[in-house]
Amino acid sequence: MNFTLLSQLLQPAPVVMTALVMLVLVTMPMSTLSAQKNKEKEAGDSANNRVLPNGIYLYGQSQQPDQIGQEYIVFEVSGSSLVGALYMPHSEFSCFQGTMTANEIEMTVNHPYDNTQYPYAIALSATSPLASQNEETQVPVTLKGYHPLEEISTNDERMLATCQKEFQ
Repeated sequence: MNFTLLSQLLQPAPVVMTALVMLVLVTMPMSTLSAQKNKEKEAGDSANNRVLPNGIYLYGQSQQPDQIGQEYIVFEVSGSSLVGALYMPHSEFSCFQGTMTANEIEMTVNHPYDNTQYPYAIALSATSPLASQNEETQVPVTLKGYHPLEEISTNDERMLATCQKEFQ
């Protein structure tokens, strides 16, 4: 076989290869972006369905209430807004207000002595998903590094009421 014949047989191949490469380059980024957007949407949907229903909550770094040297947080949820108190037993407490995002509770904490404010956040971690009546899956959350406590003491109620008045 001579070189001229071989070159004539392979001549259409570069055109076909170029067309195939162009087709792959045009369709590949679109499918990759589409898949990435779908993943982001799914992640966003599950994050938006994380719930901490309206109510009053008490969490502690200890599983037992009123442990010296442990931090506790008592707060009320109303929609995505929060008002509450951060405290250590037999010590002062700091009032805060904030919002619940998909991944954390973002707070503005008032220092109890000098009236300065500082940002503070506590990460949320999801627990087992729950199905709701409207066929939407809801993902209950808990505060990372804290344990939910069942009984809210009269002292917890007093601190919460003080903070609620502060932010009215």
